[in-house]
Order: sequence, then C-alpha cells, then structure tokens
Amino acid sequence: MGYTTEQRVGLGVSMALHLLVLLFILRAPVLPVPETSTIDVTFEPPRPVGRKQQIVSPPQIKAEKPPETTDRVSDVDATAIKEQIKRGTEGGMPSQPAQPQPPLPKATTPVAQPAPPKERVVKPEPIVKPPPVKQPQGNSGPHKEFNVKDLKLDDETLAMKFGNVPKNAQSAKGAESTPDLSTYAAFSRPPGSGATFVGSGGVSDHLPNLPDGDITLLNAKANTYAGFVRRVAVQVFAQLRSQGWEKLSMSEVRRINDFTTIEAILSPEGRFVTMRLIEGSGSPQFDSVVKQAVPAGMKDPNPPAGARASDGMIHFIFKARSWASIGAGRSGAPSEHRWILLATGLE
Repeated sequence: MGYTTEQRVGLGVSMALHLLVLLFILRAPVLPVPETSTIDVTFEPPRPVGRKQQIVSPPQIKAEKPPETTDRVSDVDATAIKEQIKRGTEGGMPSQPAQPQPPLPKATTPVAQPAPPKERVVKPEPIVKPPPVKQPQGNSGPHKEFNVKDLKLDDETLAMKFGNVPKNAQSAKGAESTPDLSTYAAFSRPPGSGATFVGSGGVSDHLPNLPDGDITLLNAKANTYAGFVRRVAVQVFAQLRSQGWEKLSMSEVRRINDFTTIEAILSPEGRFVTMRLIEGSGSPQFDSVVKQAVPAGMKDPNPPAGARASDGMIHFIFKARSWASIGAGRSGAPSEHRWILLATGLE
C-alpha cells in the first residue's frame, strides 16, 4: 500500500516536530529541589482570670462534693447550679460614710412617774324620744303621719304615671275609647322620615328604621299597658316589611278599601298561641302579609299580668291598612310613595 505525496509530507513534518520537542526537553536545565524546614508549634492552655472571692449565702440545694473552681465562699460546701449577683451589690453610687452616733447619756436615778388616773365610769343617759312633729294644717284639715307602706302608689296612680293613660281615663275607669280611624290622614310626613308611634296626648316617637307610617293604640286598656303593647306592636310593624308588604304592586295596594282586622292570642309567658282573621281589607295579598307578620312579631319576654283577659290569655287586636301614591323623588322624577298604619289594642 503506497502513500500519496501529501501524506508523506505531513508525516515528515510531524516527525520533525516531535524530534524538536524531545531535544528541547533533554537540553532543558534541571531546577534544584528547595530544602524544607520543620516548625515546632506548642499550644498552652489559657491562663485563668483571677476573680475576687465573695462571701455569699449557701444555696438551698446542697451537694456532697464541693465545687472545684469557684470564687464564692460559704460556711457550707455546695455546688451552685446557677450563679447570680443581686442587682445593686456591685457598681452604682458609693455608699455614704457612717455618721458618728451621739454618745449615750449617763444613767441617772429614775424619777417616779405619777400613777395613771382611774377611768371614770360614765352612766349612759336615757334616750328620750322626740315628740312627733305635727303636720301643718291646711284647708283640707290636719295631715296624718306617713309610714313606709303609705309611700306605695296605688294601681290607678301607677297606671297614670307609667302606663301612659289619658287623663280622662281615670274618671272613666274600665271604659274603652276607640280612636276614629276613619279620619286618619296618610302621608302626614315627607317620604323617608320613618314611622311614628302615636301615643296618648298626641305624643309621637319617631322610628327611623321602620317604613313610613304610624303605630297607634286602639283602646284605654292598651294605653294602660302602653309599654308592653308598644313592644309587641313595633315588632309586628317591622315584620310587615320583611313579610312582603313592600313587594306588593301599587295596583294591589290601591285595592285596599278597609282595615285588615286580626285577633291574636299571646300566652302568659309571652309566646304566640293562635290568631283569626275578623275582617279583610279588600286585598287578599295584603291580608296574607298581615297574617304572616302577626305571629312572627308577636312575642314578649315579660308580659304584665294585668293585661290578661278572663281566660288567662292576652288577647290582641290588630288593624292594618296601607296606601300608595305617586310623588316626586329627590331627583324630581316621579316615584311611588307608600304608607302603612297599624293600630293595636287589648281585649
């Protein structure tokens, strides 16, 4: 097998380069090996720092073997688990030098002290009761002396002071004065003003969280227990909105031509018992809303015993009616204005 001219030239050049490298290695000077020296290192333990010995109280936990290295000296050998220096024993302001004590006086002959005086026995003086103060006499004759039991108000006065009873109810005790609901004027306040509880004597309390309308009392018995009737009436009034009164269409509200009258019974414990529809309003849907609102809101934690009827139960009468009209809203655009009245009484 023969080589070409190019292969022969390349082989000759390669051999020449290898020969030159070999000659360069053989003729290179030999570097001397440096001598090494040995360094001896000696490690010494750290010197203990001198600490001033102090006299301390013996620890509560005693040990049989005393400590090997410590700067605390005590009359009992023990091993301290934890060393603690009380704050203020080292550093801070230097102590004040001791003030010289004054010399003690020389002993002298004791002087006889006078004997203490004898205690005087004071006899208590007899207690003399003051004579009863006579009340001044007026046009109505002499006044009698009042006892604690005389300060209790009678039932009639309690009803007048705290039952919100009309002044004419005292003379007509037991008589019921029914307000004239036929002359009631709806939309008596601007829209959005909330509801008003109309009490005796024309006193009105605003209820801003309730829809526009009024709550009133039907008879004198309701006025006598106005606080109790008011609580139940406000709850029923609030349920009228949640039971769908606002969802009624305007045409359905305008179908109402009379009051929805319902009789409901409350137990002596303040729980709803039953109810019945006495008279409809002309709108079956509105009657249904009232019938759902009465049992939902008719409850009280502490009904008064005087509000009970002859059967021991508490009989409520609810009269409800609603109105709707078109008025101007805040922006001036036409909007619906809705009103509701709830009259509440006791049998």
